Amino acid sequence: MFLIKLPFRIAAIPVILALTIVQLITSLITGLSSVVTNLIGILAIAAACCIRMFRLGTDADALYMLASGLLFIVLPHIAQWIINKAADSCASLIAFIIP
Repeated sequence: MFLIKLPFRIAAIPVILALTIVQLITSLITGLSSVVTNLIGILAIAAACCIRMFRLGTDADALYMLASGLLFIVLPHIAQWIINKAADSCASLIAFIIP
């Protein structure tokens, strides 16, 4: 059984390295861009509150700004969840190589 799994274990090593590098780069990009997207989201929610309180536009405008603000706040969390799932697959490959 060892000889059957050996080529697959050797083939999995470059895949693990590639996944690790991609995970590190995407985590860095997600972390840096989350600052910008959170600021945009906070500004959109503040604009929605101003539109609603001071009647600067219709309620549809306020809801549109609120939805876009929440979307900008949630997007980095979704991206990090996807990155964590890729890290889990990398951990599974490492567990396959090192029994």
